[in-house]
Amino acid sequence: MDSKPTEVSSSKMFGGFNKRYKHFSPTLGCSMNFTIYFPPSSSPSHKFPVLYWLSGLTCTDENFIIKSGAQRVASSEGIALIAPDTSPRGLNVEGESESWDFGVGAGFYLNAKQEKWKNWRMYDYVVKELPLLLSENFPQLDTSRASISGHSMGGHGALTIYLKNLDKYKSVSAFAPIVNPMNCPWGQKAFTNYLGENKSDWEEYDATCLISKFHDLSATILIDQVST
Repeated sequence: MDSKPTEVSSSKMFGGFNKRYKHFSPTLGCSMNFTIYFPPSSSPSHKFPVLYWLSGLTCTDENFIIKSGAQRVASSEGIALIAPDTSPRGLNVEGESESWDFGVGAGFYLNAKQEKWKNWRMYDYVVKELPLLLSENFPQLDTSRASISGHSMGGHGALTIYLKNLDKYKSVSAFAPIVNPMNCPWGQKAFTNYLGENKSDWEEYDATCLISKFHDLSATILIDQVST
């Protein structure tokens, strides 16, 4: 199967374009969609910095692009938005669609260790495969100037990915993130099924545990947690 991205839709917005692409992911073993917002440019040689957006439970690559209106600011600031999907799809693993908070639409941005869920490797997809795919196929994107953001499960993913890859991202912003999944039902369910019972494996995908290991951290982190 061809891993080169194919454009499946395009729409104009705030002077730029939302473009949705499909490709085969060797990391996940299935076809995946992602969406890019390209801001307007006066020069074909101009390269845009990128902001990766990781969505929350049940979402696809389209939720943020359709609902957020972030393109208005991205257009004025000259930033490309990159929105990947939240999990592998179409693998027909038994139980993958039985609940809204696990399986399809709930990849938790980790690399699963349990054999049944071996294709759930969203951490490697977001950190390794997708940036390489973008740099090889979209010369107008400067993936060396990247930041990462997300909401809920995606906020968890953004924080953990940033903290484990400080050299790859300029900043992280997380909106209502799951910051301590080891101690909440969503995280415990996902981690048990994806990673197994070893709590040391869980700590590798828990932002609270990860940041506690730093003693002199210089980082650009924004967490917006709305109280109700």
